[in-house]
Amino acid sequence: MSNTPGKQGPIYHLPPFGEPPPLSVQFIGVNYCEPHYRNVRTLARITVIGYVLAGQGRVQAGPLSGIARRGDIFILPAGCRHEVTADPDHSDTWSYIWLNISGSWILNMLEAYKLLDHITVQDSGLEPVFQDAIESAKTLTIEDMQSYIQIVLMRIVVSLSESLRGRGDTLTPTVRAIKQFLDNHILHPFDSGKLADHIGLSYKQMNRLFKQEAGTTLYNYVINKKIESAKLMLLDTQLTVSDIGYKLGYDDPHYFSNLFHSKAGVRPSEFRKLLGRTE
Repeated sequence: MSNTPGKQGPIYHLPPFGEPPPLSVQFIGVNYCEPHYRNVRTLARITVIGYVLAGQGRVQAGPLSGIARRGDIFILPAGCRHEVTADPDHSDTWSYIWLNISGSWILNMLEAYKLLDHITVQDSGLEPVFQDAIESAKTLTIEDMQSYIQIVLMRIVVSLSESLRGRGDTLTPTVRAIKQFLDNHILHPFDSGKLADHIGLSYKQMNRLFKQEAGTTLYNYVINKKIESAKLMLLDTQLTVSDIGYKLGYDDPHYFSNLFHSKAGVRPSEFRKLLGRTE
């Protein structure tokens, strides 16, 4: 049982065999949180995926934050500040099953399945998958559990992606078109004029609609997508920080480095070093 202040619950360690795999769930557990529980990672080296069993709490990953309630899943990607806080005013104890995931592949998977923009997913329907993972951790050998938990993780990622894609109709066609245009031009400088011409609305009109439905401004959406793309390139390529900035549309390497620092809390070179790859 965990004796971390503010919480208790079982924790299972799944150390990898032989060469560390590119995708590894090394810890899985259940947290039963006291009303004033708070956990902060200034620069998380792991990705955390959790399923809320009861109660509610607040989760934050970098610039994204949300409320996680019973039945919800929360996603905290590696490479940014994590904060997890119980809601002291809720009548039920906040409890959740969690997976601590190592390796840069999980970031690539979350990006490929369009999950990096979502810190919470409501009514996921995945409780049986998480509960089965906990029960399996009690009975399977560590070697068998390592293979099994990777299959579980893929099921979770694919199911979440399908669930969100099915809910995509909640965005109006205009906002979907704006989002698609921005995603397709993430490697170019942000050009509000081209976007306005493509959509047929003024920038002010588009920004108002986008914020209403997507929960953020056009500019913040673009910057956050660029920073997430930069993180992936820092972890998975040998490109210099300057080259990554150029690829993302920033001609001034110092401006790009300062922007990355303002969003990630560390310089790009430090981010690469801290998360396992040196430049």
